[in-house]
Amino acid sequence: MIGGRFRVERELGVGGMGAVYAAVDQWSGATVALKLMRSELADDPRAAERFRREGAALAAIQHPSVVQIREVGELEGVLYLAMELLEGETLAARLERTGPMSPAALLPIVLGLCEGLAAAHAGGIIHRDVKPSNIHLPDAAALALAERTGSVAPVKLVDFGVARVRGFSKVTSSGLAVGTVRYMAPEQLTGGAVDERVDVYALGVVIYEALTGEQPFERTGGDDVIGAILVGRMTPLSSLRPDLPPALTSVVHRAMARLPTERIASAQALAAAFRSAIEDTTRDPFAIDETRPGGVPTRRPPVASEAALGPTLMATPVRVETRAHPEPPPPTRSVVQKKRGARLWLLVPLIAVLCVAPTVGTASVVGCQAYLTDMQIRLSATKLRGAIDEHELPALRAELEQLEQLHRSDRVGFFAAAAFNARVQRTIERDDRLDREELLWVMEVVRDIVAHDGAYDLEQYNKMTAGGP
Repeated sequence: MIGGRFRVERELGVGGMGAVYAAVDQWSGATVALKLMRSELADDPRAAERFRREGAALAAIQHPSVVQIREVGELEGVLYLAMELLEGETLAARLERTGPMSPAALLPIVLGLCEGLAAAHAGGIIHRDVKPSNIHLPDAAALALAERTGSVAPVKLVDFGVARVRGFSKVTSSGLAVGTVRYMAPEQLTGGAVDERVDVYALGVVIYEALTGEQPFERTGGDDVIGAILVGRMTPLSSLRPDLPPALTSVVHRAMARLPTERIASAQALAAAFRSAIEDTTRDPFAIDETRPGGVPTRRPPVASEAALGPTLMATPVRVETRAHPEPPPPTRSVVQKKRGARLWLLVPLIAVLCVAPTVGTASVVGCQAYLTDMQIRLSATKLRGAIDEHELPALRAELEQLEQLHRSDRVGFFAAAAFNARVQRTIERDDRLDREELLWVMEVVRDIVAHDGAYDLEQYNKMTAGGP
């Protein structure tokens, strides 16, 4: 019994934020899916904010294709979400059980997901973790009926735990990527600015996987999946499913375009293009440009080559001075130093953008992660070294030197460097400095990286970036 109210019947699953149980609400008699936040995160305000944010996201989306929330609350000091209980299986379980799907069988599922995502995006919510295990399917009879009639299947999109919700504070550090790596768009993977097109990208990956039974970067990425994603080096869909119409292959590839400006711009546009490619294989689903946000259909000019696309960068604002306004006083030395530091930190997403630019040869795939790893270690170590000197803790310098020695030996992996960088950025985001407590908190990840000989996997990265000082 939880809080004298919810009688737990069975465990449904466990995630990074908490566990989900099938439970009976003693007050209403309803059976619900009860998500409880992990007790060890109770004192972490960031974790609590993220948990409440999931509840706010679900409450804001009243749509049949999104799991419905009953209540958000706290019992005996434990935060909980009470949601509708879903019976059946996820798309991940379905693919594991039956293998690749036909386009006709997948169409109703894609249409339902696109409707759910469109409703979320209209409410200012970006899911950021669309993947097969977060897609719940209806029973076989409902799916068969939807396939026969070409209608929308009653699917459910679940787990908005890392969603970006308009009106909620940013609870992940600047430059910290959130989501599941194999379904993340390049701009999301590098911690850059994201919009609804990251969900379109993730759904493109889901469609590819549902049609082939493989992930798009499984063969080309090897041990460097991140590098393959950043440069868009995937196995062509047609090589695994030569039976698919070219129009359908084009839709899936366009949904997964590495540059957001070349990607299908919305969930509605993806649904329309996917349906068109299946129902009318002779029609070009992109005769009308679906990559332009705002729903304004315009014809696309021909592109001579992939290299001609290039990355699109935001223009730098230009300040115009007039004689009517006196020259402002020069900034103080501390402000100048802070601005210079900020420019250095901006190099990390800049390098990420360069990694995404069209390149030639396999060296780009391997080298891209190396550049990002080196930049994160160098900038974070420099900031940490200054804090060690400021607080007069010379013993910590020797521990930092161990990490730098590992880095010089090319033994610090991308996830380890990203965890180190994430902790440093989290501590300096307010005043661009580390106090003594924050310094000791960052040193925890330094020691852990050394203990792991620089080798982190995604699980260890998530563990070391959770919580705060």
